[in-house]
Amino acid sequence: MPASTAPRLLETEAGGAVAKARDLPIENLLELIEKSGLRGRGGAGYPFVDKIRAVRHNADGGPIYLIANAYDADPGSPLSRTLLARNPGNVLAGIAIAARAVGATEAYLYLHPEAVEARAAAEEAIDDELGVHVEIALGPGGFMGGEESALLAVLESRRAMARQRPPYPAEQGLRMRPTLIASAETLAWVPLIVAEQARASTKLVSVTGAVVRPGVYEITLGSQLGEILTEAGGATGKLKGLHVGGPTGGILAGSRTDTRFDFDDLRVAGTHMGSAQVRAIAAGTCIVNEAAALFAYLAKESCAICVPCRVGTKRVQAILESTYSGLGRDTDLAWLDELGTHMERFSLCGFGITAPSILRTTMREFPDDYRIHIQEKRCPEGVCKPVRSRRYETMVQP
Repeated sequence: MPASTAPRLLETEAGGAVAKARDLPIENLLELIEKSGLRGRGGAGYPFVDKIRAVRHNADGGPIYLIANAYDADPGSPLSRTLLARNPGNVLAGIAIAARAVGATEAYLYLHPEAVEARAAAEEAIDDELGVHVEIALGPGGFMGGEESALLAVLESRRAMARQRPPYPAEQGLRMRPTLIASAETLAWVPLIVAEQARASTKLVSVTGAVVRPGVYEITLGSQLGEILTEAGGATGKLKGLHVGGPTGGILAGSRTDTRFDFDDLRVAGTHMGSAQVRAIAAGTCIVNEAAALFAYLAKESCAICVPCRVGTKRVQAILESTYSGLGRDTDLAWLDELGTHMERFSLCGFGITAPSILRTTMREFPDDYRIHIQEKRCPEGVCKPVRSRRYETMVQP
């Protein structure tokens, strides 16, 4: 692999990148970032240069802020913590360069309160040479603390709750001012792009579940899921499923190892990049139970500001628990599909919008798990134990 595309986010510090960026006209700097193909690594894959240009477009001579989101909302995917612990210099250099690109004089490095090692490494790497004041801010803990608009609320001393968009942070972000929000991983690419004109061709992933060596790895974007598992030593046995994207990500059949780990390919497969966690699910696992456990977690972690997410996650959890408790009906599948569509269309943030991918993929890829639970009133893997004695009912059902 050529040096310009070699995976090295965790290893190579781009020395001198901040000084080099200062000598570049802003348009030349943006052109370098655009040519690198850098897309946001926080999950959505939005072109980073477009975010920068949006902030610049909304600049009016007042304060502009930059927020490096290193929160790691998914406890199973500590990408930012790993990056900061091993190569904090690149993250801080990326903050400095991106701050210059948008004209920010104040920046925040936003961390999970449990990221002790990452915080210590960042504090040591912050110095006056960055040219921007960087403050380390701690989120509240919990999944919602890392959501883009919820973290703005936290930094404004309010509860971590999502807010309506538009307007987007590039127009009205922190303190209602234009704000650039980017993941630590996205920003870590910027000094490499400036110093070496590197292509942003790799991605950090967290491989968990039934693999030999769970951990954080740097892989080439577009790698097949099977290749990612091999990087982690391979599966410990036969797999039933591949859960991709973290708590709101879809579950693909274990045979889908040829699926490419890329923003667009994962979307086509029915899931998303999300937290970049790839979890290997062992054979013998009931997927209905897995889906129910995920929605139980999401219902607990919801910020509860919007009805589609607050009520939708609880309803889906209850229907799935009723299903594996021997209380399922044939009409439940249509009901789940309707709830998923409603959450997708009307939730305020990506939490509720992407969660239905769990339903879409599991009902498509594992129809027998649902069918056997509903029609034969038994678990296809013989592992489920009833947790409900009554169905979750509603006034109107399809």
